[in-house]
Amino acid sequence: MTCARAVLRSKWLRIGGTLAGIAFLVHNVDMGKAGRSLMGADWRWAALALALTAVACLASVFEWGVLLRSSAGLGVRNPIGHAEGHQHHHLFSWQRLSSSYLQSLFFAQLLPAGVGGDAMRTVEMGKIVGHGKILASLAGSRMAGTMGMAFWGLAAAVLLRGWIGIGSLIGACVFAAVMVLAWMAALAADRLVGRHFLERSSRAFVRTIHSFAQTFSGYRRHPHAIIQCIVVGAAGWGVNILALDIFARAIGVDVSWTVFAVAIPVTLVATLTPFSVNGLGIREGVLVGMLTHAGVTSGHAAAMAVLVDVQMLPFGIVGAGLWMRHRRREAAPAIAEVAQAETTAAHELVAIAA
Repeated sequence: MTCARAVLRSKWLRIGGTLAGIAFLVHNVDMGKAGRSLMGADWRWAALALALTAVACLASVFEWGVLLRSSAGLGVRNPIGHAEGHQHHHLFSWQRLSSSYLQSLFFAQLLPAGVGGDAMRTVEMGKIVGHGKILASLAGSRMAGTMGMAFWGLAAAVLLRGWIGIGSLIGACVFAAVMVLAWMAALAADRLVGRHFLERSSRAFVRTIHSFAQTFSGYRRHPHAIIQCIVVGAAGWGVNILALDIFARAIGVDVSWTVFAVAIPVTLVATLTPFSVNGLGIREGVLVGMLTHAGVTSGHAAAMAVLVDVQMLPFGIVGAGLWMRHRRREAAPAIAEVAQAETTAAHELVAIAA
């Protein structure tokens, strides 16, 4: 078991698995046809699909923001103080939250792990409101989006039960049930986390877990925030499926939304494989295999896999620009303080010399 864990944790295994997956995909797919499909895509359909992706991004901002603003005391009982409230309103304004989300997309595209964006948001805002609250809001928004994905996938699996088989339909039902249980467990986290567990943990970890559990306890007392988050998450995922359907139309492929509703969750599971970097090469192969099984040619399926990969790239580029502007704004006061200190020191030296 020790040797197996060492092998599974090896970065060379992930790099090798990624290269093997890409090589297998290139060898078995008509890459020339895929390239021609992308180059000849109808820009009008592609622009509409990109606009729908932007709407899905706004839905993600809202489902995260409604939980975070609720946990920060904005719009709930026991309002926070005036000065602190002004600071929180500025930090948790929808413009600020949208900027932070776009910056997180940049980190998610830049780093090999899919949680890079969540880590950035946790570090950025955790120092002000506490890491437990940030983690709870991120977990809640993720669960809302995943629940929406599960129920859209379940609806599609029912419609495609003759194509995917009864086993996949049962899997979709289990997936939806697991997400419901996950929400129930999270909302009861303050009751499930035992005192014995907390006593055996490190002090910092205990504080984070306690804050995480208490934040979900607060969500339980404000069900409207949970309902809004879940409804918007489901709507956002539906918009994203529609965007993928229109992307397919842009390259001349007619694929039902039900195929994407079933295929995309399966490809996301591929990102969890321990023998590839964030599932790269594996998830594309899975998507190509499912699309070709649905009657799409391998070239068009490969082009669609590329579009799914780069769907969020334009928004990540916008996030990179916002992140660099944010860093310059933070650096400007520090540079001004250094310049002021140098000027003061120069004046003192002149006075001493005189």
